Amino acid sequence: MVKLLKHELIALFRVLLFFAAAVVVFAAIGRILLAVELAKTENATSGNMLLPLLFIMLYVFAILALVVAAWALGVSRFYRTLFTGEGYLTLSLPVSPVGIIWAKLLSSIIAMFAACAVSAFSLFIFLIGMPANFLSDLGVDVIVSFRMWFDDIAAAPGLFVEELLLFILSIPAATLVIYACISLGQLFTSHRKLMTFVIVIGLYIAYQMLALYAIMPIYDAAAEVSVHLYMWVQILLVGALDVGSFFLIRYILRNKVNLIV
Repeated sequence: MVKLLKHELIALFRVLLFFAAAVVVFAAIGRILLAVELAKTENATSGNMLLPLLFIMLYVFAILALVVAAWALGVSRFYRTLFTGEGYLTLSLPVSPVGIIWAKLLSSIIAMFAACAVSAFSLFIFLIGMPANFLSDLGVDVIVSFRMWFDDIAAAPGLFVEELLLFILSIPAATLVIYACISLGQLFTSHRKLMTFVIVIGLYIAYQMLALYAIMPIYDAAAEVSVHLYMWVQILLVGALDVGSFFLIRYILRNKVNLIV
């Protein structure tokens, strides 16, 4: 599994490096152009903010493209390396279906965290040399936010543990659900991509209906009893979604692989 995880990470980052480089370059160029125009304004000369704003806009789009690409590439590789011609090679490796799922999931999660880290680093680059009043206002807001967060933790340390557990369980949830939809779509004998799309849309509609008529009333009832009960209901539901999706994918890979061409 470790070798497969390494192979998946190399395949993902081989593409994501270009997106990450674009994010950093646009952040640096946008910051330099903005600094030049701000210096012109301070020297009582007119500055043209069109070009800096253009690169700032490209920078924002590059961040969105990086984050989306990190998730989309993980989903794409799950489909391509399991349910196309590459699937015969992948499924013939000395790795169990559980190991394959974990390698795909962990590589996707690592890629998304790396995308977030690069975005944070690029923001640091962009903020270098900003006017002191802007940075001080931003710093005060950040400090106040962290102070309120630490006060909440001190007042209810158990709530922090629950929030952390919910966060950890929520990270793989969306990816596992998409993996499960892709796996279910391959069980059809024809129009598998279309059926996968139909399954995703149907699942989204079903979730919205459940959320409106079942899940939200449960959350509201739990919140009236205790905030801890409210958190644990969320933890159990998200955990059940993770486990259910994981074992559904595992079942299909182990027992229905003969239906996949």
